[in-house]
Amino acid sequence: MTRQTAHPITHQTLTASNRSAREVARLLAAGDLSPAYQRGSVWTDDQRIGLIRSWLIGMPIPAVIINDRLAPPWPKAVDGFPLGNHLYGVIDGKQRIETAIAWFDGLLPVPASWFPAEQVADTTVTDDGLYVTYQQLTPTGQRLFTNRALLPVIETAVGTIAEEADLYLLVNAAGTQQTEADLANAKLISE
Repeated sequence: MTRQTAHPITHQTLTASNRSAREVARLLAAGDLSPAYQRGSVWTDDQRIGLIRSWLIGMPIPAVIINDRLAPPWPKAVDGFPLGNHLYGVIDGKQRIETAIAWFDGLLPVPASWFPAEQVADTTVTDDGLYVTYQQLTPTGQRLFTNRALLPVIETAVGTIAEEADLYLLVNAAGTQQTEADLANAKLISE
């Protein structure tokens, strides 16, 4: 393997914004969540519920990276839409986006105890007690959650799936995974 390139690296303009998770879910529900380089839906329910908890406590969420396929580098079909008919491709953050879509569509219940009683309109009985979906919150509960659940978005404009995959690799292959021992230690301390 060589790190050499045929040409000097070109600086790429990336646009960062902090958006409502609901806006991102709506925008990307029709996007390409599963380009060929992406892994499947791998988050467990616990991980998805953990993201909702993170939004509730105000925890900063890592940015998702998307490619604007309406931008000039992406090839256009005859009708002017991007080839593949997806306006956006998800480079990184698929699991977070899928979770936001599931939550705002009412498909992901979380413990009702996480919300003040006056914000809960209805509940579902589970083995773990009462749970609530976004749709089971009152209009006030929905509005408060929507206003507090932010998702940073980094938008780029590259012209090919290969360029998207290159960015995916740059973001996802650079870190060192936490070991089971690291996570067990943190869990022990948190209890």
